Amino acid sequence: MRILAVDDDPVILDLLPVALMEQGYTNVTTARSGAAALALLESADVAFEVLILDISMPEMDGVTLCRRIRRLAAYQATPIIVLTANADILTIESAFGAGANDYITKPFDIKAIGTRVQIAERMMRDACETLVVGSQANALDDNTGLNALNIEDPFKISGLSQHTDIFSLGNYLSQLARTKVDKTSVFALQICDFESIFNYCSGDELLYLLSEVANAVSWSTKNRSLLGAYNGSGAFIYIAPDDMNDEWPAMEACVSEYLRNSGLLGFMKHHADASVVIGRPFRPNASKTNRVRPTFERALTAVERRTQAMEQSERPMNSF
Repeated sequence: MRILAVDDDPVILDLLPVALMEQGYTNVTTARSGAAALALLESADVAFEVLILDISMPEMDGVTLCRRIRRLAAYQATPIIVLTANADILTIESAFGAGANDYITKPFDIKAIGTRVQIAERMMRDACETLVVGSQANALDDNTGLNALNIEDPFKISGLSQHTDIFSLGNYLSQLARTKVDKTSVFALQICDFESIFNYCSGDELLYLLSEVANAVSWSTKNRSLLGAYNGSGAFIYIAPDDMNDEWPAMEACVSEYLRNSGLLGFMKHHADASVVIGRPFRPNASKTNRVRPTFERALTAVERRTQAMEQSERPMNSF
């Protein structure tokens, strides 16, 4: 496996190859700046398979470097791990929003970095497809019906603010410290009647709709930071760094209003009917080893139950 490590600290650059070698990773290249890293990436005959970037670097920080790397065609889905001495949740969210898939806090031990690279290897095998709105590279069918996508498949939509893929969102949640977990909210959002929308939309229309839903959430929560991912079947999962129990009903109304007034969705025949349901936010499981899957499943169950309850309340009563 070819690994590129980028850090302006020569001590870290000396340590990383040694630490990775002890875990069986012998092909490690290093760079001391963002500019040097980009030059290596653009000139490499064989693409690097995992990238490790320090966040705090002069001239070009790791978040900016991450964002620029994601613009390179060969590295849109390459696992990126960021190193940070600052465990501030907003800094880490910014890195994930720029395209990072995992993070390691400094100081780190050898086993920890080996574990995160192993997770990156697994991500390479199981990675969600990255799709770009309006890009011919998606090869999506412009006709009605999504021949190129499966309704249940999660994928990452490139270029969205504070948005990642579901695998990386799980990495983010699993690494949160207990003190941060106690202040965190998790919730799911479901696009109403998504199966019907899926059946009448073209591939590009679906991507525009999902992108606008994510943009609507960002717009309706502009005074706070969220990190979200598309989970498939019209459902998104979001993580917020604070308690959202008093605000989610208003957010649901704001998102639906945004979609109704969206100019980008004006070409969709039934875009005026686009609306969402948001499940009640809750705190994730405290246990690191049993946090991600149960938390995500609980979020999806909560939004599914609320969707069913709303459908039943809107159903006309039978007359006898």
